[in-house]
Amino acid sequence: MKKNITMFVSYARANRDLAARFLEKFQEQAAPSKQFHYTFWRDNDILVGEKWHEEIQHALGECDAGLVLVSPAFLGSQYIQDHELPKFVKGGDKPVIPVLLQPIDLERHDLKGLQQAQIFRLDRPRFASSKAYGECSGSHRDQFALELFRQVEARLDKVMAR
Repeated sequence: MKKNITMFVSYARANRDLAARFLEKFQEQAAPSKQFHYTFWRDNDILVGEKWHEEIQHALGECDAGLVLVSPAFLGSQYIQDHELPKFVKGGDKPVIPVLLQPIDLERHDLKGLQQAQIFRLDRPRFASSKAYGECSGSHRDQFALELFRQVEARLDKVMAR
């Protein structure tokens, strides 16, 4: 029987379209998992008239892990810094899965506590450097999602074994 895993998807609203395309690719890989049944919670699950802050806090409390889609806009979001990231970094009680959605400068940007975590990006021998999802196209986006899926499964195996 598959273990249910709910992932809170944290991303900057400015990256909504790119985040949706990434999540579609990642869900394609995650759906046939042998071990886990994945559910992804995003703020677009909030219904009209609902109190969005309370809904986000409830989802953060209920999730098993945070899938954080890192970009300059993500790092610049005060709301993410104050209300979402604390659940996953600096003593947070949920595992974090940081994914590089758009390029950042790992040395010069304030990573808001994520500097302690390995941020996933696609690495290929012919690449001059590792790539963010937004820098990939075509089959490289498929490879990005597949390699991330493998790493997420390995991380969850490790977390569940504790």
